[in-house]
Amino acid sequence: MTKNSRTQKRDLYQEVTNKMVALLEKGVAPWRCTWNRYGLARNYATGHIYTGINAFLMNLTPHPIPYFMSFKQTKAKGGKIRKGAKSEMVFFYKPLFKDKDENFIAPDKAVALKGMGEEVQVIPMLKYFNVFNIADVEGIEIDIPEVELKEHERIEECERIIKNVPNAPEYVFEDANRAYYSPHSDKLNMPDIAQFETAEDYYCTFFHELTHSTGHQSRLNREGITELNPFGSPGYSKEELIAEMGASFLSAQVGINYDELTENSAAYLQGWLKVLKADKKLVFKAAAEAQKAADYILGKSRNSDF
Repeated sequence: MTKNSRTQKRDLYQEVTNKMVALLEKGVAPWRCTWNRYGLARNYATGHIYTGINAFLMNLTPHPIPYFMSFKQTKAKGGKIRKGAKSEMVFFYKPLFKDKDENFIAPDKAVALKGMGEEVQVIPMLKYFNVFNIADVEGIEIDIPEVELKEHERIEECERIIKNVPNAPEYVFEDANRAYYSPHSDKLNMPDIAQFETAEDYYCTFFHELTHSTGHQSRLNREGITELNPFGSPGYSKEELIAEMGASFLSAQVGINYDELTENSAAYLQGWLKVLKADKKLVFKAAAEAQKAADYILGKSRNSDF
């Protein structure tokens, strides 16, 4: 083995995209995630609920309870990791900084230069750390809460979300045959709820269009909405993936199983296979934008996309 092969950097973007492609090839759309009765995937030690791409990846592991801890967190609680346990990767961005002469500089110097009005280049580097599922943690008593939502509570929560969107688009019911969002008029059109098989179908469709509406220039000013993206173009595909993921995030928020309500047709899956294979960073970008959209709709603010 040569020195170069030993020190070759891992392509984390490609590794995650390969996971998504493998699921699509099995007939599963990974962003239509089955959020289970234990709630959203989280770090058990801190209670942090995973967001962005991590929200999907950590809910797609073989473990029925999506709670995880790092080796260090487990040790701090007096436990240990079961021998032979397989870890999962949690991704985050670590910023690197360059000055106007393209030299790497320390974070404190970057802040100082920026404060003086000098140009500072920020380079987001994708990193990861390993966590283990609580099923592989030994020596710690794990408390698993049951998460149960009644049918009428879920629907009321959907209505609350829709009614409380900051700077919401105009909701109209002008076309009974289509659900769509129009950036030009800033209108979100929905058929009547009675036209859907279930109320959950109706709200998932509403959430999809609502995610699109966050791209308006008066909200998150997203290129997929503010710029012309013809059907089938990369920009169109990315915006549709953002809307799919955003609907999944919002459905998870109210306990609706989005996966059960959407059919994974062969044509649909093949279309996403083609798009993802062409851009290994697409799923990361779309997940981050979808999280921003969902957070906007829910009136949340975060310091990080992940």
